[in-house]
Amino acid sequence: MPEHLTDYSDLLDAVKARLHSAHSPLIVAIAGPPATGKSTLAESLVKDLRASGQIAAFCPMDGFHKSNAQLDTEQSRDLKGRIDTFDAAAFERAVTRLTMRDTFWWPLYSRQRHDPVPEGTRIEGNEDVYVVEGNYILTNADPWRSAAAHFDLSIFMDAPDHILMERLKQRHKRGGKGDVETSDKIARIDMPNAEFVRNGAVEADILFQETVNV
Repeated sequence: MPEHLTDYSDLLDAVKARLHSAHSPLIVAIAGPPATGKSTLAESLVKDLRASGQIAAFCPMDGFHKSNAQLDTEQSRDLKGRIDTFDAAAFERAVTRLTMRDTFWWPLYSRQRHDPVPEGTRIEGNEDVYVVEGNYILTNADPWRSAAAHFDLSIFMDAPDHILMERLKQRHKRGGKGDVETSDKIARIDMPNAEFVRNGAVEADILFQETVNV
């Protein structure tokens, strides 16, 4: 059974404790439905780990979105965000490279261009900790499962549906979507994705559900 945590400081302590008992580099995975706050949590962990003297890098899954051009070719651009709109094989290869201490570019996703940026974060190979974050990274199917075999500590983050829906609404509107398009995206893509993530993930080491407001 996963350990249940609700306080960020306890989660940070759990990650630091694992640093002293695991090999280097430590790969921490944060999975969960869209809009749970995974990116914010991952960035906070990286910041605080760096403050404690660790060399840490943030490695989000979103950079492995298929490009808009590829999605257009596959006629699936309107499904963007669903698990099959990501390049899971490329993600698995990148996670494997983290374990090998390679030097390479970890791709990022641009919310301005709405497309992945191949030269995103530079991985030097000398990092102590990698914090990998994304909806599907604990999915119990290959190649996601093969990537997850490299994770030293897995965290599943969740929040009540009403909070997710309000955050998604705000996110889509910031991205330029109107009310109708936003409602359609949430109902047709986002919330079904949330259920898929919850039902299809391998059991995590930690279940984190922080007490939050919208």
